[in-house]
Amino acid sequence: MNQTRTMGLGDLLVSEEVISGSQLETALAEQHETNERLGEILCRKGWVTQNQLMSTLARQLGIRHFDPTRDEVQVSALELVPVEFARRHDVLPVSLDSESFTVAMSDPMNVEALDHLKRIAARKSVELDILLGRSETLESSREKGYGWIEGDRNVSQLIEQVMDEVGEDDWGLDGVVLDDGEAGAQDAGIVNLVDQVIVKAVKERATDIHIEPQKNGLVIRYRIDGVLVEALSPPKEVYNGVVSRLKILSNMDIAEKRTAQDGRFSFTREGHSVDVRASIVPTINGEKFVLRLLNKSGFKLSLNDLGYSEDDATAFRNAINQPYGMVLLSGPTGSGKTTTLYSGLLELKGESLNITTIEDPVEYQIDRINQVQVNERKDITFATALRSFLRQDPDVIMVGEIRDQETADIAIRAALTGHMVFSTIHANDAPATATRLLSMGVEPFMASSALTMVAAQRLVRRNCPHCLVEYTPTDEALFALGLMSASGDDWGNRTFVRGEGCVACNGRGYRGRVAIVERMLMTPPLRQMIAEGRPASEIRDQALDEGMNTLRDSGLQKVLQGETTIEEVLRVCISEG
Repeated sequence: MNQTRTMGLGDLLVSEEVISGSQLETALAEQHETNERLGEILCRKGWVTQNQLMSTLARQLGIRHFDPTRDEVQVSALELVPVEFARRHDVLPVSLDSESFTVAMSDPMNVEALDHLKRIAARKSVELDILLGRSETLESSREKGYGWIEGDRNVSQLIEQVMDEVGEDDWGLDGVVLDDGEAGAQDAGIVNLVDQVIVKAVKERATDIHIEPQKNGLVIRYRIDGVLVEALSPPKEVYNGVVSRLKILSNMDIAEKRTAQDGRFSFTREGHSVDVRASIVPTINGEKFVLRLLNKSGFKLSLNDLGYSEDDATAFRNAINQPYGMVLLSGPTGSGKTTTLYSGLLELKGESLNITTIEDPVEYQIDRINQVQVNERKDITFATALRSFLRQDPDVIMVGEIRDQETADIAIRAALTGHMVFSTIHANDAPATATRLLSMGVEPFMASSALTMVAAQRLVRRNCPHCLVEYTPTDEALFALGLMSASGDDWGNRTFVRGEGCVACNGRGYRGRVAIVERMLMTPPLRQMIAEGRPASEIRDQALDEGMNTLRDSGLQKVLQGETTIEEVLRVCISEG
């Protein structure tokens, strides 16, 4: 018999010089008084860590650790054990196959739990395989696993319930929904179904929900980490009630089906508070709904959390800490521009500064910052709010987006009169960001004097850290990113990694996103070129001569650091040359 398995936990820890003999004697004496587990006493006293204890226990019992990133929790296993039993005994059913029923336990010596699990395995004519897991890890995986089972079951049951309540005639002729008023939208089945669709999206970290009518059904897709993935394909019978319910929530005209409408509402479930912006447009198959989910919880992301390199973060901090000027970010919708500005505000906020923002909408609520939301019905626009801000003794002003000449002019004047102004604008790259102001009608000499830094930003999906593997990109991808010459010769031997797909990333290989940045700090030559109204191409050449990193360069750095893939960078950047 293995000698390790015959030794007690305490003796094993002493033999491995994790604790001393006197520490073991003290812990055993305390155990005699309190009847606590020896491991709990040792951890509480700080003589061993949880990881040391778990490793020693695993060796003592001859079993391996449960790893949530490697061990996929299967629905078939979870369904064998009631959630109440799993919580009471701190166990997690992991998998079931033709040979074994695998269960992770925080206490593999729990006889009551073992007897019950062995009976389950016997009924399935398989062996019981035990893994050792930390209580915190088991609890997290258990709640997630059973939560998904319950959520999927609820959605399925709700869809069946709604189908029983409605008929084919509710869909209408040629796929056009007929008006059934508000009654169907208020049915309990429809109400709960809409709730479950949103809850599922929040748990998946989705930023948008697309509800798309098809000729023969309905497709619901979530945008996760910037990419749309199909979540549900309910039958067409539920479409009418779902759309009507969302219109009521969004304060839209439920009878209007031929024009686009916008609305918003708030949604709170299981501790999550989410603002939802709703948009609906008529299509040939019916009305398509898109919901933008905005988390109302406090904003805590720093520039480093966003993926800014040390050089980029330092340059950004230097720019925002100037006494006056304008920092302007550009990029397409969903490229993280506003999030970056929030990170800057978070670094600046304090008792000595008056910080005010005008946004459409307010995406994150931050203490000690005065945030105003655009409301055109009340004549609160970017321009009117900016005028009011200048009478409010501001130090820092954030304008959610510069959309017109009036807003641009006021923002530029604010930056020239002793205020630091943050804003965003739509442009393709950093040099074009500067010239975009000129195309709006801003005087060139004013723009050149006000700007402190302009930057273009994109978001690429981050490799899942739990399932990284080496891979070889295609020659076309290497060439497009500048890692291969036209003759086909490699520019050095490099190793590339990507996520293979695991439990942690739901098999996608990516989890989260990281920013790539093209920043252009204003220098005297660049200011002169902007004041002269020179084209963006010439400004870009000058900035490159001064050492500006392009979006492609920033993405390449992330690829070589193993944070993302070449394919992701090429997805959001135009190949240069």
